Amino acid sequence: MTTLSFRHRAPRGFTLIEALVVLGIIGIFVAVSYPSILNVMAVRKLDNATRQVQTYLQLTKLRAVDTKVVHRVRFSQEAGGYWAYEMEALQADGTWARVGGAPRKSIPADFNVTITFPLDGADRQAVFSPLGTFPEFAIDQNSLTIQSPKLARPGQMDERVLSIFMGGAIQYVKRASA
Repeated sequence: MTTLSFRHRAPRGFTLIEALVVLGIIGIFVAVSYPSILNVMAVRKLDNATRQVQTYLQLTKLRAVDTKVVHRVRFSQEAGGYWAYEMEALQADGTWARVGGAPRKSIPADFNVTITFPLDGADRQAVFSPLGTFPEFAIDQNSLTIQSPKLARPGQMDERVLSIFMGGAIQYVKRASA
């Protein structure tokens, strides 16, 4: 006569309590890091908007040098409170015409924008000569500042400033608002 011996095996996998403990720990990490994630996203959005304007200004400068025609970026505040900008070229008759192939862009309305470029009617303009210079340079009329209200905390770099110098150089600076 043979006796059958049965071994008792422990069930495989995790118990419900173990799974809940792991999920609880993950939840705590997410809750603690959530404000930091939002801050990083706000910084990236501010940097991206500023870099987009900087690239557009540089493209306009290069187009002026390449075509040997005065070009400008004209900034206008739209009804929705946001700023739009586009590239224009000076025509032989003294008027400005939009440059084909250079799309009209905008700065999102959730940013505070301060532009001190010279005025043309109600619009601001950054003009580049065929030499790539900024002929309308003045100490108090050469910058664009984009500020994120989401980042406005003491010591937080919540502003991005683009300054154009007489020679056409474009400076990008991060700073905390006053």
